[in-house]
Amino acid sequence: MVPCRADDQNMDYCTAYAWPSDLGNRFVDAMINLDSQTDLYDTYMNPCTADTDLGGHLNGKSGEVTLGNNTLGMYLCTKLLWPAGARCNQASTIFNHGSSYLNQPGWSTSQLYNARRNVLCHEIGHGVGLYHDTGVGGCMQSGVFPNVSLQYPQHQVDHVNAEH
Repeated sequence: MVPCRADDQNMDYCTAYAWPSDLGNRFVDAMINLDSQTDLYDTYMNPCTADTDLGGHLNGKSGEVTLGNNTLGMYLCTKLLWPAGARCNQASTIFNHGSSYLNQPGWSTSQLYNARRNVLCHEIGHGVGLYHDTGVGGCMQSGVFPNVSLQYPQHQVDHVNAEH
């Protein structure tokens, strides 16, 4: 995985398509969550441009890949920066809002909201260079957790702050 590195501490991001009303602004919420925990800040760009660092896409709408039902989301570097080494200049997070894992019978509206935010928090975390973190808690754990903390553990926050 090649993490996306913004040109500065500002992560310019966009959503190329309108998201369904039941999803609302989950991607924006997840970016704000990242901002509140790290030294990064973001700017929403509409429309997406060549200067956009990170795009939030819905499964089947990105034109890049289509995720299977068992895949919740994906981080994908879409433009490498050369010769500066293996650095990603632009990337996409793809969110599979139709996955059966995110539509569990019996989940409350708040559990569903948190599970979806967790997936986006997780994929955006990959976008800024974070890897899976097991046993610590927070959104970099793999899987669906309707009651998980949407916090990045301190060692991950330190990593993001040091890299950007």
